[in-house]
Amino acid sequence: MIKYYTRKEYQKIAFLYDLGIMRKIEKLHIGYGGSAKVSVLTGKGKFVISKNLISRGKGIVGKTKKSLQYEIEMLQTVKDLSVPHFIKSKNNNFVEKFKDAWVSVYFFIPGKPPKNITKKMAYQLGGFFGSFHKKSAKFQTKLVSRRRYYDLSPVVMDKMRPFAYNQENPILKKVVAEVERGVINNRPSKKLLVGPIHVDPYSKNELFQGEKLTGIIDFGNFYLGPQMVDVGKCIMWNCCFDRKIDINLTRYFIKGYLSSRKLNSDETRYLKKAILYAIYSHIWVDLYHIPLKYVPESYTLFLVDNFLPVARQIEKTSFKIDLN
Repeated sequence: MIKYYTRKEYQKIAFLYDLGIMRKIEKLHIGYGGSAKVSVLTGKGKFVISKNLISRGKGIVGKTKKSLQYEIEMLQTVKDLSVPHFIKSKNNNFVEKFKDAWVSVYFFIPGKPPKNITKKMAYQLGGFFGSFHKKSAKFQTKLVSRRRYYDLSPVVMDKMRPFAYNQENPILKKVVAEVERGVINNRPSKKLLVGPIHVDPYSKNELFQGEKLTGIIDFGNFYLGPQMVDVGKCIMWNCCFDRKIDINLTRYFIKGYLSSRKLNSDETRYLKKAILYAIYSHIWVDLYHIPLKYVPESYTLFLVDNFLPVARQIEKTSFKIDLN
């Protein structure tokens, strides 16, 4: 588990990035991938210092310096959007090694994660991700040492299967085969447009002031993949509540998305499957993670309890979203 630095150490990092003397420091959160973030207030403004575990390979936890640099380079293509804007150090580097980890700094984005989503908020989220997909599509760098969490090809599934089926909880044992079928039946087509995808568009990474979207953060798990995977993930996390999909919220999200980027015919046909794949793939990946001790069993049970009923609902009904 990654630990925060001491206040003195954060001050040294602040000097390294020419932020000035810290007046206030506040812990933000520790996220997946071994990252810990704090906000610091100085005479020059408010910033976020991110600490990331060092990895020398393609491990589940930790990142290589190159992996972090890819993330920053990708975000340079969408500088006009409300995303983290990184700052170079006195050494002219975005990423610096400090003691046992990599550190990076970006300007603080105001706002708080939403407790619920309204139609207005769903529309803005759609507009943001439509813009993000359209503008970041120019970033097609071949990525090395970055995990593609939801790139569940037959070869990848074969490697994951022994772990995914190695469950002790009877509820999870019962649903593994169903989830596997869901992944296989709704896997993205190779015809779908590929570009940078966030893959974690849920409340902790969404910042709002009231109903106004102020920013999307934590692109730490991004990779190049079918953009419709992101669309499905957005709908899963922001338009599904009480074990049901909210068709009205989904419609507003899609309207917002289409205001920034139009879907082609293949993407339009895949929309239903995108939502199903978002749900099944997320549960499958975390079924795989349980025996590896990467996620607690309770989290995967939460996914099964809250989202598998949504997938079943969509599968059994003539689900359709009016795109007009």
